[in-house]
Amino acid sequence: MDVSYIDSHAHIYLDQFRGNIDNIIKNSLNNNVHKILMPNINLDTVGDILKVSDQYKEICYPMLGLHPCYIKDNFEYEIDEIFKSFSKKIIAVGEIGLDFYRIKENKKDQIKAFEIQCEYAISKNKPIVIHTRSSIDETIKIVKKFSSKGLKGVFHCFSGSLNQANEIIDLGFKIGVGGVLTFKNSNLKTVISQIDLSHIIMETDSPYLSPEPRRGSVNEPANIIYVSQKLSEICVVPIELVSNITTQNVINLFDLQS
Repeated sequence: MDVSYIDSHAHIYLDQFRGNIDNIIKNSLNNNVHKILMPNINLDTVGDILKVSDQYKEICYPMLGLHPCYIKDNFEYEIDEIFKSFSKKIIAVGEIGLDFYRIKENKKDQIKAFEIQCEYAISKNKPIVIHTRSSIDETIKIVKKFSSKGLKGVFHCFSGSLNQANEIIDLGFKIGVGGVLTFKNSNLKTVISQIDLSHIIMETDSPYLSPEPRRGSVNEPANIIYVSQKLSEICVVPIELVSNITTQNVINLFDLQS
């Protein structure tokens, strides 16, 4: 069985990678990471994300959305402007969601922005990529409102309990797992070890959350191999099986060519 990976969440269009993207792509391919999915942040990053996806077609795939940490008073206008760039090559609406850890003062605006973008995803028949921090229960509650309309997606960088994970799975959503799984002090290993691989997709969240043994350095898609190794260890399955199942999960969720 061949080993092939997809990094389902990486911001390689950001300034940290400027002038070095060729090497990032080369490192990824050399480590069997053949596709990189890129969630957007705000209106300012749309041009960069589209440029990278055009430059590395069939490797880098763009999403569009407004991240909850970038919601301002004019968020409805900004969402409209972001989605003016929506086209057939956009594979998902993201990164969207709720963040009550960094910003608590605009909870109502975050919720409204999230709901607007969920509705848009349904209208385009696209999955959503969810950022949720200190807000998993609130996020699940909102997703439940739209699940009957066919909304699907992933809870990126999952850090919740087993009960929350099962609620997410029952909604037909995937669990996004990255570098946090490898951290020595992380309780996530206990939760993930009790979840079937059919519900999991792997990610790096580059340039953030570098896995062990790369902590302290800029994260990149090639580091997905360390997440895969940890999944193999805690789920007690061959790394080839981790690769095969999680890659197919991403292909199915985002309707990609294998």
